[in-house]
Amino acid sequence: MDKKRGRTLVESHRRAAYEVAESDYRSAAPKACGHPVAIITPNTTMKALSLSQVNTRLAFAVLGIGILYLGRPFLVPLAFAGILSLLFMPVSNWLERRGIGRIWATLLCVLLFLMLIGLFVGVIYAQAASFSKDWPQIQTKLTTGIEQAQAWIQQQFGVSRQRQLQALKEGVSKLSSASSGSLTAVFGGLSGFLTGLVLVVLYLFFLLWKREKYKAFVLKLAAPENRPAVNDALSQISSVSAQYLSGRLVSMGFLALFYSIGLSIVGVENAILMSLVAVIPTLIPYIGAFVGGAFPLFMALVSGSPDMLLPTLVVLVSAQVIDNNIIEPLVMGAQLDLSPIFTIIAIVLGELIWGVPGMILFEPLFAVIRIVCAHIPTLHPYAFLLENEVEEPGWVKAVKKKIG
Repeated sequence: MDKKRGRTLVESHRRAAYEVAESDYRSAAPKACGHPVAIITPNTTMKALSLSQVNTRLAFAVLGIGILYLGRPFLVPLAFAGILSLLFMPVSNWLERRGIGRIWATLLCVLLFLMLIGLFVGVIYAQAASFSKDWPQIQTKLTTGIEQAQAWIQQQFGVSRQRQLQALKEGVSKLSSASSGSLTAVFGGLSGFLTGLVLVVLYLFFLLWKREKYKAFVLKLAAPENRPAVNDALSQISSVSAQYLSGRLVSMGFLALFYSIGLSIVGVENAILMSLVAVIPTLIPYIGAFVGGAFPLFMALVSGSPDMLLPTLVVLVSAQVIDNNIIEPLVMGAQLDLSPIFTIIAIVLGELIWGVPGMILFEPLFAVIRIVCAHIPTLHPYAFLLENEVEEPGWVKAVKKKIG
C-alpha cells in the first residue's frame, strides 16, 4: 500500500509540475515572441497537408522544369533579350525625351548593342593576333616546361620518358579519332550562337518597341482589385533586373581594368587578352572567378616563369576582394535579395536545364520568382525562404545615401 501510495504521489507531483510549466510558457511566450504561440500538447491536433495538394505542387514543378528544358532553344534568347530590354529601356526613354520617335530610339538601342559586341570582338581579335605572334616563344617555353616535368616524374615515380611519351601518343591518338566529332560540335555550337544572337536582336527590338503593350497584357490578366499589386511587382522586377545587369557590367569593367593594369605590371604576356578571358566567366556568380583566374595563371607559368605565379595570384585575389567587398555592394547591393544557398542552387539547376546560359540567367530568374511570391499572400513562405538573410553593410547604405 505504501509503494502504491508513493507512486500516486509522484504522479500527482509530475502532473502539477507540467501544468505549472505549461502555464508559465503560455504567459511568457507571447511576451518573448510578440505574438500568440500555439502549444503542442497531447490534446493538440495537427492539420495534415493533403496528399492531393502535395501531388499537385510536385506536378506543377515537374511540368515547369520540363517546359524550361524542352523550350530551351526558344526561351534562352528570349530571356537574354528580356534582360537586355530592361537595361536599354532607360536609354530609349532618354532618346524619346529628346524628341526621337519610338521606333528610331529602339533602332539606336539595338545599334548600340551591336556596336558594343563589335567592339568587344575587335579587342579580342587584336589581342589574339598579338598572341599568335608570341606563340613561337610561348611554345619554346612550354616545351622546356614539359621536359622539366618529364624529368621530375622520372625522378619521383621512376617512369621513363619513353613510357611517358608512349602514354602521351596514345592520348593524342584518342583525341584525333574524336576530332571529327569535336569539329562538328564546334561548328554546330558556332552556328547555334549566331542564330541565338540574331534572335536576341530581333526579340530586343520588339520588346523595346511595344513595351507598354506587354505590360498592359499582364495587367489585363489580373483581377481589377489585384492590378495595383501586379503593377508594383512588374515595376520591381524591371528595376531589379536592370540594376543587376548594369551592376554586373560595372563589376566586370572594374575587373578587366584592374586585371589589365596588374598583369601588365607583373609582366604577363598579352595582359589585355588574358584580362578579358578572365572576366567573361565572372558572369557566373561564385564559380566564374575561379574558372577565369585559371587562364592568367597558366599564361604566367607558360610565358614567364614559376616566379610570376605568386604576383599573378595576388593581382587576381586583390581584384576579387575589392570587387566583392566594395564595387558590388555599391553598384549592386542587395538588389536580387537572394539567399546565397539559393544562388548556388540557381547556378546548378540552370546548368542542368539550360547549360552555361542557365548559369547566367537562373540567378535573376530566381529573384523574379521571389518577387512574385512576395506579392501573393499564399506564397509568402517561399519568398521568405528565397530572400537573403544578410543585411546590407551600414557603410554601403551611408555611401548610397550621400550619393543619391
